[in-house]
Amino acid sequence: MTKAKCSEQDKAFVSALVDNEVSLDDVQTDDIDSQTLARYSLIGDAMRSETAPSIQLDIAASVAKQLENEPVHAEFGQQQAQQQPAASQQSAQVISGGWWRGIAQTAIAASVAVVAVVGVQQYGTSGSEQSDLPPLQSQPFLGSASPVSYSSEPALDNAERGLRDLQKQRIGALVMEHQRQTREAARIAANDESQSKKDQ
Repeated sequence: MTKAKCSEQDKAFVSALVDNEVSLDDVQTDDIDSQTLARYSLIGDAMRSETAPSIQLDIAASVAKQLENEPVHAEFGQQQAQQQPAASQQSAQVISGGWWRGIAQTAIAASVAVVAVVGVQQYGTSGSEQSDLPPLQSQPFLGSASPVSYSSEPALDNAERGLRDLQKQRIGALVMEHQRQTREAARIAANDESQSKKDQ
């Protein structure tokens, strides 16, 4: 039973066999694909929580089998001999380049630190040189500074008020529904009474 030939009837038969609905004596071994039977058996065991604690998968064998069938794309013998001298030259350049790169990064970091320290010292000094500059004004030109929020109450009070309003709306809706149902019940009772009087 290959995948192309596997019909719904075959799948149902294998499923019945795995679920012990069909006896093994009724089955011809050449009719059943062993891999399909193993998959159905594993699915059934998993559904009944009867699986083994560890499933052994031999991935290495399948990878080795695939690699045997894979074509060789390059000649390794000649290329390795040519690449070894070039690789040693490149590693020497990388080592020396990495050393200078580290020194350059340290020099840049040190110069940034010096500029920051000098800038803070110049900014922090108070003298007649800086008195020519107008002071920084944090107030607007007209009026006074306005608060960010116009609400003077804390946010929790607003939230509690909102919850109370919501509860009042719900209670009001329930009262209205109760009154409607009471009127409806009274109307139905009146109709029943009038109907019973007509019937008598």
